[in-house]
Amino acid sequence: MPVQQEPLAETADEARLAQAQASTMKRPRALTVVIKLGTSSIVDEQTHEPLLPILTLIVDTAVKLRKNGHRVVIVSSGAIGVGLRRMDIDKRPKHLAQLQALAAIGQCRLISLWDSLFGHLSQPIAQILLTRNDIADRTRYINAQNTFNQLMETGVIPIVNENDTLAVSEIKFGDNDTLSAITAAMIHADMLFLMTDVDCLYDKNPRSHPDARPIEVVKDISDLEADVSSAGSALGTGGMSTKIVAAKLGTLAGVTTIITRSSNPGNILAIVRYLTRANSDDEAADVAEVPAPPLHTRFLPSNEPIQDRYFWLLHTPNPHGTIYIDAGCHRALLDKAGLLPVGVVDVQGQFAQQEVRWEGLAQEVGRALVNYAAPEIKRIMGHQSVEIGGILGYADSEPSLVAARPHLRGPTPPTLCLHRRRLAASPKLGKYQTPGFKRTTPRAAMTSTATTLKGQPLDKAVLDAILRRRLFYTPSFEIYGGVGGLYDYGPPGCSLQANIVDLWRKHFILEEDMLEVDCTVLTPHNVLKTSGHVDKFADWMCKDPKNGDILRADHFVEAVLEARLNGDKEARGQKVEEKDDPKKKKKKTKAEAVKLDDALVKEYEEVLARIDNYDGPELGQLIKKYDLKNPATGVMPSDPVAFNLMFQTSIGPSSNLPGYLRPETAQGQFLNFAKLLDFNQGQMPFASASIGKSYRNEISPRAGLLRVREFLMAEIEHFVDPQGGKKHSRFHEVEHIELVLLDRDTQLAGKTTTRKIAIGRAVKEGLVDNETLGYFLARIHLFLERIGVDLSKMRFRQHMQNEMAHYACDCWDAELFTTSGWVECVGCADRSAYDLSVHAKKTGAPLVVRERREEPLVFDEWQVDIEMKKFGPMFKKNAKAVETALLATSQEQREKLAKELGKAGKITLEVPGVENGKVDLGSDSIKIEFRKRVENTREFTPNVIEPSFGIGRILYALIEHNFWTRAIDTGDEARSVLSFPPAVAPIKVLLVPLSSSPEFKPIIKKLSQKLRNLGVSNRVDDSSASIGKRYSRNDELGTPLGITVDFQTVQDGTITLRDRDSTSQVRADEGRILEAIKSIVDGAKDWKKVASELPKFEGQEVEVAAR
Repeated sequence: MPVQQEPLAETADEARLAQAQASTMKRPRALTVVIKLGTSSIVDEQTHEPLLPILTLIVDTAVKLRKNGHRVVIVSSGAIGVGLRRMDIDKRPKHLAQLQALAAIGQCRLISLWDSLFGHLSQPIAQILLTRNDIADRTRYINAQNTFNQLMETGVIPIVNENDTLAVSEIKFGDNDTLSAITAAMIHADMLFLMTDVDCLYDKNPRSHPDARPIEVVKDISDLEADVSSAGSALGTGGMSTKIVAAKLGTLAGVTTIITRSSNPGNILAIVRYLTRANSDDEAADVAEVPAPPLHTRFLPSNEPIQDRYFWLLHTPNPHGTIYIDAGCHRALLDKAGLLPVGVVDVQGQFAQQEVRWEGLAQEVGRALVNYAAPEIKRIMGHQSVEIGGILGYADSEPSLVAARPHLRGPTPPTLCLHRRRLAASPKLGKYQTPGFKRTTPRAAMTSTATTLKGQPLDKAVLDAILRRRLFYTPSFEIYGGVGGLYDYGPPGCSLQANIVDLWRKHFILEEDMLEVDCTVLTPHNVLKTSGHVDKFADWMCKDPKNGDILRADHFVEAVLEARLNGDKEARGQKVEEKDDPKKKKKKTKAEAVKLDDALVKEYEEVLARIDNYDGPELGQLIKKYDLKNPATGVMPSDPVAFNLMFQTSIGPSSNLPGYLRPETAQGQFLNFAKLLDFNQGQMPFASASIGKSYRNEISPRAGLLRVREFLMAEIEHFVDPQGGKKHSRFHEVEHIELVLLDRDTQLAGKTTTRKIAIGRAVKEGLVDNETLGYFLARIHLFLERIGVDLSKMRFRQHMQNEMAHYACDCWDAELFTTSGWVECVGCADRSAYDLSVHAKKTGAPLVVRERREEPLVFDEWQVDIEMKKFGPMFKKNAKAVETALLATSQEQREKLAKELGKAGKITLEVPGVENGKVDLGSDSIKIEFRKRVENTREFTPNVIEPSFGIGRILYALIEHNFWTRAIDTGDEARSVLSFPPAVAPIKVLLVPLSSSPEFKPIIKKLSQKLRNLGVSNRVDDSSASIGKRYSRNDELGTPLGITVDFQTVQDGTITLRDRDSTSQVRADEGRILEAIKSIVDGAKDWKKVASELPKFEGQEVEVAAR
């Protein structure tokens, strides 16, 4: 007996259609979208370089579709075009072997680009290479289909291309348009986008006929009259004609096929959004909110789509064999009969239960899945069905058929499209759920173990999409392709940042009575040379010699070693999870699953634990020792070199005064120290503060707002007397506050174990060096808690000795956990007296504190007396330099000089800046004597404790810490919420009229003005969307409170107040509601307190019908 044929009589596809026919349920909103990109769309025809701006926009569009719940597949050409560039070949060769080689070369580069671009958005992808033979073989076809479904269900975007290295005919003729249609049919796609160089089809060639009219909708492709003169690009082989063929195949399979311009991939998102709303079963769908889609041609799917199996049969390129039939059998097939053995006249080829074609008069009339192998059909051909059992010893079916009717398919005329069942439900976008093919919205892969405010896994891509959609921030110069590390804040981002800064000013400047200054961002070279920034403010970078990529050395070593450790875990069968330390990067590096030696694993882990401690030469040694290569090229980068992170410029038109954009706000405060001290009436200690932009030319800006080139800082310079152990008069107020600390010794041991300890005890044990440093650590903790940071995701990490900035003697970072790992958001450094000392030494300015002693200090010392009448004429313009050098000598030096002066009558003194660098001084111009000195004034250089806040990083971490999703009862997708505390929320109150009734407008206007008078920001949403949707939109903005004005308001003046997080509501008169709002915004009350004082209101939030 042969192996039994798979039970195709009732396949998943037929079950899907049958279930759809009986179902009256709403279709799910999730769509499957296939995007086909030709070579000319993504590769420059002149330079053969990939069009990175277009690729970036395509990636952004695909990720947005994914995060809107849709499944996405990209069919990408371009391998040969990219291969031409890699091999520096100008023209596309015609020799087959050359094309195959170029395809192999270019495909590596192309998929690397896709992976890099999607990696920046934390979107996993997979490469699938197909040939038409993969479609021809039923088993391989099913395997490919299953692979697609599994990838999409786990949130992966498949990148599909023909395997040009092996597929001879595909390279020669170009067939990716057809491949995209077959792929769309295979995965039951809803939409197929064929991207091209025109907006749509025209009834004439628009280049030569100005009156050409666009064809926007094609209902029957056989009636299409359009200009398809495009013959493809110089790099690719496809043209408009191949897209028409692909459209025919797509519509035949029930796929809406769309032709639109490739240079603006954003069209895809707009069209999907429009068509989804236009075809929605949701009667409350707000179609008015979606603008008309961009120009495109849309081919409507067939009302009787071919089932998956039939589509495969119809388009199998190379059947395994041929069955020749007679005319009578042909007529029976046209009458929808099965294929009987009596009508078979010949069999050619070797096949088992596979697809074949049967022919009559040398004309192909159809395809089939047969029930018998070729040798068996040869034995039974020409015989009646009842004779099969006797001939073969068994019969496969009753009546015995070579191929059953459901397994037959005719290639062209509709009369051969057998047994097509019409769907009972109206044909709209979307797929039915069927047994064996459950269509769900796949959850996106998480970028880390970060969680939302409610403990849910945090999907960073979803959050990023919300932040862009609601315009919290956006890449600068985006329409020009953008510049890495530069961002613009939109209205909610600006408000959120301003509110954080306002609270910071109240919490520190007002509470601590600090002196605020605003200094220029332009800083002369000499200032930063003296401070050490010119020589030491640098990161180590290395260069990939193959592609010229610049890599930050420590990030490169960290990424490659982490990838190897993950590969080791996979090889050992362990689950690979994101580690919470060290800091995670958005761009991931993958390594093969290779088991490592246990000792090597330990080495890698120790290196990663100390990654921030290595200098350039040490990083270079690690790269060579472990043979670390750039995954993008497989090449080891060059030795690390120092790269100064400051932006250099020239001040003035002559370019004679070099300068920099400041890397920190601190230097302006130090240089104004003497003036600030005088303003503070000479009282110590005191603090200055500054809020402003700083600039750092990052080697590899990434992770959104976490590593940028321009950023807002808020810095404090607390000047303290080093005598007496740097105590703080208010330390007792905070000593009980518990902080989570990760100290230096723990890190040296290669561990990340934290310790929760009261700051008073930490100072007493010496874990934190002094009270002033401890006081500010506690105040930082309180500030971050006040603005809404999740304390369970905060820690203070002490810098290692070789990790600290050149000016610091101790430093602790307040780190916040995000999807990018632990991120330094606040640094609190003990800068000792470094900055004031070096600037005073360089300029001679007395950056010191002088205070009267309670009792005079009497002591003996060597003192220098200068005879100025002789000294000035002797040295003239150098007199000041000589005097400074002489007075700068130490007691030991003066003792030696005194002996030399007494013995020889003169001394030789080194003086920088004078001729020969030395001067001779005689006993007639100076005296050096040992005598008593009475000092009534103490002079000292204060030490500095510096808390430095990166506002952008704090802002982003705050967003992540307050993000969560709310499931609702209507069955829709979960709604996103940003639960900002009212004090920092961009908008405090949402004003919502129940409907567009003119009665509501004056009430809303009056309420808005009263709220502004109270200093409460508010926003009116009077769009036509439902109440629920309007609240949901503003939940994404973090608006904590909402007022609804309804018809009862018109009658009795009462209004409802809604809480964002609980969605509960209260109702009262206008005065009490406004009073409650003011108390919540000011922090005097919380919602729980207000809800206990005002009457509860039970209302419908999700859908409220307008009267």
